[in-house]
Amino acid sequence: MLVTEETFYKIIQDTWASTLGFHIDCPVSAELPAIGGLTVCVRISGAWNGEVRLHCPLPLARLVAAAIFQVDADKADNDEILDALSELIHIVGGNLKALLPQPVTLSLPSLLDPTNSAHSAPQWSKVCQLTLMSEGQPFVVILLGG
Repeated sequence: MLVTEETFYKIIQDTWASTLGFHIDCPVSAELPAIGGLTVCVRISGAWNGEVRLHCPLPLARLVAAAIFQVDADKADNDEILDALSELIHIVGGNLKALLPQPVTLSLPSLLDPTNSAHSAPQWSKVCQLTLMSEGQPFVVILLGG
């Protein structure tokens, strides 16, 4: 596997800086709120199969949408929030794709429904999981694969 925790962190850090202009603090052990967050994912299929997920609390998701769509955070609507998070996870997935055995393709980003166990991927193991901080809010990015 060519994706290390350090490489995964660098991809996320570069994506946040270049896309949002946000700084990311090193991995932390902060707990995410159990409710009020959104999880988006993109699947990777081909010579390597897996999924990359972003779980983001709503206050940070609003800031992300505000940065991408250049609106006030309190004016960002649900569609803009979902579009912004989807764009971020797709960029992260695209950068990971270059490090994986080829050929691989990315799915379109999707919103995970935490109440739907059909979307779980029990055949995949956790390759990397980072809990990070940005704009004073924790978020989690997970790479699953097998």
